[in-house]
Amino acid sequence: MKNFNKTHKLLMTVLVVSMVAGIMAFATYSAFSSTTDNQNNNFATGSVALSDNDGGTALYSVTNAKPGDASPAKCITVTYGGSLGASVKLYRSAFTAGTGLDTQLDLTVTKGTGGAFADCSGFTPAATGSAVYSAKLSAFPTTFAGGLALTNTSGSAAWAQNDVVTYKFQASLPSTTNDTYQNKATGTHAFTWEAQNN
Repeated sequence: MKNFNKTHKLLMTVLVVSMVAGIMAFATYSAFSSTTDNQNNNFATGSVALSDNDGGTALYSVTNAKPGDASPAKCITVTYGGSLGASVKLYRSAFTAGTGLDTQLDLTVTKGTGGAFADCSGFTPAATGSAVYSAKLSAFPTTFAGGLALTNTSGSAAWAQNDVVTYKFQASLPSTTNDTYQNKATGTHAFTWEAQNN
């Protein structure tokens, strides 16, 4: 009789455990479900890119000049290749080994189309807004913040991909330059076109 009770209790325990497990399994699989998703998410940046055709050659390099002399007019073509609309400004670097001639030298920069680097024979000034700069070299801006705001060929301040503008540069020493400026130089300097996205 004792063995029967033990066997009975064991069978009952197994039965209860089995029932609980069955109920749990049923509860696990009894819920309805549905899903939806949103695929192919991505985030990419655009670009800002400027190039020119100078080939590493200076726009002017004059030696042994006298009052009234001018550099040959040279053209440089600037192309905007970025995918983002951008504002473009022009400024110069500081002078290296200058001795003060920058305060006397007149610089003229004209905007237009056509012409090849160092050859402005095919250059055509823009119908409007062609005068970019006409003053002393010393007064040329030296930072992006203070730089000359440049427009594209259609006159827009927002440059778009494949906008191309040609600039004609000419530097000249006024005929009124006095003897104080003999053996003087501007010092080497660079002109920088910089684009920043709008």
